Amino acid sequence: MIGANFLSGAGGRLLPPSIPFRYFTVGVIFYVVFWAALFVSADDLTSYTKGGGPILSVIHMATLGVLSMTVIGASLQLLSVATRKAFKGFWLCRLVSWFYIPGIFLITYAMYISWHSGMLMGAGLTGGGLLIFCGLIIHNIWGVTGMAAIMAHCWAAMLSLMGLLGLGILLIVNAEHGFMPDHFALATSHFILAVFGFMTLLAMGFSYILIPMFALSPGPPEGLGRWSIGCNITGLIGILIGVNIYLDWLVIAGIGFIFSGVGLYIYAMTRVYKARMRKRLGLPFILIRISWVMLLISVIWGAVGAAGYWPDRGHTLFAAAAIGWLLTFLMGVLQRIIPFLASMHSSGHGGVPLLTSAMADERLLTVNVLGHLAGLSAVILGIMFDWDMVIRAGAVMGFAGAMGLLIYLMYIIRHLASFRGEKA
Repeated sequence: MIGANFLSGAGGRLLPPSIPFRYFTVGVIFYVVFWAALFVSADDLTSYTKGGGPILSVIHMATLGVLSMTVIGASLQLLSVATRKAFKGFWLCRLVSWFYIPGIFLITYAMYISWHSGMLMGAGLTGGGLLIFCGLIIHNIWGVTGMAAIMAHCWAAMLSLMGLLGLGILLIVNAEHGFMPDHFALATSHFILAVFGFMTLLAMGFSYILIPMFALSPGPPEGLGRWSIGCNITGLIGILIGVNIYLDWLVIAGIGFIFSGVGLYIYAMTRVYKARMRKRLGLPFILIRISWVMLLISVIWGAVGAAGYWPDRGHTLFAAAAIGWLLTFLMGVLQRIIPFLASMHSSGHGGVPLLTSAMADERLLTVNVLGHLAGLSAVILGIMFDWDMVIRAGAVMGFAGAMGLLIYLMYIIRHLASFRGEKA
């Protein structure tokens, strides 16, 4: 599997910086807005079960605004390098953002104020952008030989994306007209496909590229990735069928397969980490390693719920853990990929990339790590004990951490702009 030689000849397949950085910038802005909205809506968090309103909006700020936005930017750049197939039409990569970004602003605002027509319009724009993205990814990975495990993750994620888009629009229509017999089963399927299908599978698949690259380590054996994705796909199918035909044993069996797939993934990543040549990996890998623990906890907690042993607010804790693992993982990845791409695009004389410390104050990343971890921990604690003030305190800390990353990103973008101006 791909290892530290991933970057061989990558320079010619880099996208123009305006493409990935537009997604990263809007994703980090939504990261800030997410914490602010959580602070305002903390009273409603522990009592939320279904329906529109502020909490539904907050959830989608995290999933669509932060996670999917970041995943789109990273996927477009990473796949063109990994598959050695550069995107021929950069305008299509930009077109995704012209639909997706305004769509996210509209749909999250409409959800916040329970504006049904706005939700439909926002879903149309968002769905249009995601379908173009899906087409770009499928075109890029079509016919690729080798990297079977990574390609399988991409295919499964794209199928999950198409499924969650259909369910999402169906949920919005059903909320107004109520023609489906079980709205909750549809919503659960939508959440599972979004968080564990689309975003988690892409995060896992790209881990086989990113973690060896960042750690300067050989990639894990191909077989581990294949067994992992096989278990995860089997588990997802079992859970989705079980949820919709009310077979608890099938849901539990599906979670068992996912537990096995996650275990194999974490084992593979641990092997990469131990074999690394770069011994000091810094703050980003603190976030990444914590996220792996959170992923395992979220799967175990899901099994507890499927067995009928969740306490009050157990469903909210599950959503927080599932979204929290992805937020934590992607913040760690962003802390590495933002300065890395910036240095590649602003190479000094002789094509030597500039040091990231010359572009922005890296202490801002420390602020991000501390704020994110403290904020997420406080929110989970507040949910457990129904303490609104603790949730609000966590939102304040998370907001401070998010602002640290946003300011860092603005410094990087300013540096890129000034370099390209000098080069011109």
